[in-house]
Amino acid sequence: MNQIVSLLITLMFLILIISLTVTHRLRDRYAFLWLITAVAGVIAAICIPLLNKFALWIGIYYMPTFVFMMTILFILGLLVRQTISLSNQSDRIKTLTQEFAMMEKKMLEMQHIIEGRETR
Repeated sequence: MNQIVSLLITLMFLILIISLTVTHRLRDRYAFLWLITAVAGVIAAICIPLLNKFALWIGIYYMPTFVFMMTILFILGLLVRQTISLSNQSDRIKTLTQEFAMMEKKMLEMQHIIEGRETR
């Protein structure tokens, strides 16, 4: 019964990700990561007995502990990836702001030159 409930939940998550991608509310760059996560969830739900055996093999005797450990590792990895992306975006915004300021200064200088010629 647990396997069926897990499978239904992960299939609903997969359908949600697909619908968000189709409606363009989730960008392709991130959609791929979430699609892989949803497919991995479906596979994990199908293979619960194998995951139980694997958990026992690595010394984890209570299956929910294994699931929580994997979830926490996934979330940490996702946070690191998002932090890197945020850092890159911050650098790009800084560069664009500096380039904009330089272009604005050049434009004002050109306007002063043009205005100076028109007054003569």
